Amino acid sequence: MTRVRPTWPDLPAHVRDAIVAKLGGPVTAWASHDGGYSPGWALSLESASGSAFVKVASTEYEVAARLHRREAQRAAALPDGVPAPAFRWIMELPDAGAADRAAVDRAVVDRGAVDPGAVEPAVVDRGAVDPGVADPAWVVIASDVVHGRVPRTEPWDLDDLDRLQHLACRIAEHEVPAGGVFPAFSDKVWPDAALLADERPAGLTTYDPWLAANLDQVAALAAPERQAEAFAGPHLVHADLRADNALIVRRPAGEEAVAVDWPHALRGAPFLDQTGMLPAVHATGGPAPHEVLERTPLPNGFDPEAVTVWVAVLTAYFARNSLQDPPPGIPHLRAFQRIQAEACIPWLRDRINNAE
Repeated sequence: MTRVRPTWPDLPAHVRDAIVAKLGGPVTAWASHDGGYSPGWALSLESASGSAFVKVASTEYEVAARLHRREAQRAAALPDGVPAPAFRWIMELPDAGAADRAAVDRAVVDRGAVDPGAVEPAVVDRGAVDPGVADPAWVVIASDVVHGRVPRTEPWDLDDLDRLQHLACRIAEHEVPAGGVFPAFSDKVWPDAALLADERPAGLTTYDPWLAANLDQVAALAAPERQAEAFAGPHLVHADLRADNALIVRRPAGEEAVAVDWPHALRGAPFLDQTGMLPAVHATGGPAPHEVLERTPLPNGFDPEAVTVWVAVLTAYFARNSLQDPPPGIPHLRAFQRIQAEACIPWLRDRINNAE
């Protein structure tokens, strides 16, 4: 599903005025960026004092506002040298009444398209949050504009795929401290493998029979204690790295990829981003995972068993969720999860067989 986002003129006047004040001059040109999952505005703005990429969400949609706060917190804390746009500021504003509610009504909103289990983070305060706003109703975050193009995926451009893989490697080269703003990836437990083995849903018969026949082994691979060991590490993890969360930019030495949208960034093992994107790549017509990793090998010293645990987790997650009812407003989500599960199953089978 492609989200058609509201535009700059749709924002309430007082929100526009506050953004203009932050930019240091009137907006002379704007572009709205459709797509994505969270509701609200995604705008590139030009002014006499420069440009900025701005996201806006109403707190009427709590999860979207929470994601913006979380992105501000984590993007502001990215280590120097991470291939990402520089974070600028976060601003929270009160509601101005009926006009604001009308603006929100114009937004194309899908409550089922964002993670309802998102953890409430602390709000980043770089001097931009108004301490006098007791009950803010608009969350606005800004970063540098990335002047680039989207990766070519129809069909997949193998050079762009290499750039995405190298981007994952560059992100993982950075370490972040424990106990900071980046939660540990290993603290999250993925229960889907155990649930599949326990529930044995009828829909499993529509998949490769290998999965149903080996559910107990998959569940053992993806046991919580094995997840915790496999996913632990000090490395920065984007945790949502896909073609639609990257832009290809031109540098003096050639084109390279830059990662955008950082609300899910975590601390963990260095292979998670590089491998986590591969089911979607294969499901959308790209090479099989093992072929991609032959082109861009995993980091030196990686634990093959840890990667197999991750593939087992992904397989169970996509398979089980593909059999659930679709969330409101995104009827194609389950089909997309299904084709990713179908990409995972032979990958997992091969990894298990090659380890024996």
